[in-house]
Amino acid sequence: MKKQSMLLYILVLAGILSSCEPRIDFDEAQWGDTAFITNVNVFTLQVAEHELQEFYESGELTPARRRLILSTGNAEIENENFTATVRVPASADLTRAGIIINHQSMRVEPVGDTPVAGIISDLSEKNFVYKLVSADGTTHDWLVRIVQE
Repeated sequence: MKKQSMLLYILVLAGILSSCEPRIDFDEAQWGDTAFITNVNVFTLQVAEHELQEFYESGELTPARRRLILSTGNAEIENENFTATVRVPASADLTRAGIIINHQSMRVEPVGDTPVAGIISDLSEKNFVYKLVSADGTTHDWLVRIVQE
């Protein structure tokens, strides 16, 4: 009986220890070049009519803000030239707007004075360059153009 319980103890211990081995990471570089943009939107923040049920220390309610998409339709993506053209209404205020980049790459980096994607900034310049980086190390510099119509 002691031998059976000792054998069972060793098997359980071996099972636990073997399950603690390092896992194999998924190598996304096997998919090759994924530094491509699938869509781009321009947005702004809009103060909503209501207030959130979160309080400042003073007891006042927190004003609600929501993201309002300014761009119309999907962006025109040119994979050969690495350009994305976004159309916004002529009345859109680009001095307090942000860019949303939909992509399959591992990282998006602004180049030069280009604003960080997802952050409200001044987009009145209308031409911005972003570097997209694939898991395999491939990079492409994308030109994002904003056209007011």
